[in-house]
Amino acid sequence: MDVPPSLPTRPGLLSSLLRWGVACVAMPPLLTPALLLGPVSPGASDALMRTWCLWARRVFGVDVEVVDHNEGRYDASSYLFLQLNQTSLSETFVTPPALPRPVRIFMNIEYAALPFAGWVPWAQGSTVVVRQWSAQARRAVDRAAQALREGASYYMSIEGRRSEDGRLNPYRKGAAVLAIRSGAALVPMVFHGARDVLPFGEWRVRPGRVRVELLPAIPTEGLRYEDRDALVERLRALARERGLE
Repeated sequence: MDVPPSLPTRPGLLSSLLRWGVACVAMPPLLTPALLLGPVSPGASDALMRTWCLWARRVFGVDVEVVDHNEGRYDASSYLFLQLNQTSLSETFVTPPALPRPVRIFMNIEYAALPFAGWVPWAQGSTVVVRQWSAQARRAVDRAAQALREGASYYMSIEGRRSEDGRLNPYRKGAAVLAIRSGAALVPMVFHGARDVLPFGEWRVRPGRVRVELLPAIPTEGLRYEDRDALVERLRALARERGLE
């Protein structure tokens, strides 16, 4: 995807400010309707969010390649799309168009507070968790598990936060517990190049290429709570196979 010719290709200070300005100016006309439609028409709201993400990719000069090892076959009633490596806020505009179906997000309160990027998923019925509040976190898992059993699909990070240095953070067991309790199929996701586009702690988005891998789905029907540790280790092994540590 080409960068609009009016924008410079080097991410200097002026260029970066200009890119952010062009990306943000499209937020109100696209994401205000997405916010309003979220409770009544999540599909239409999701389409508007995807449109803004594609616009942001173009403005920032970020090309995204999606490698779907499931070849588009998603026949189960619900899926939990699980990010195995969370490294960059660029995933905010990389991820939605890369997913094969509309999803709710299992997200922390900090992300939910982001203007539009967090508000729209919240309006669509996503689940907000306050990890420092254990009782609320348990209730959030209960709500998400019930929604998955009723046919919704979710997206979440197994690390729960971005990595500061690109190395994997400890994996949390909540994602495995959520999948087991709901019986949803797990689709592990690996991101390559997102950190190069927008490193941790920086705000200048660099033109580049991000590759998103959707790994083969893992069924969880028949698994028990006692299987959660083995499932987490299986997911960690998948990440290592992709060169992540």
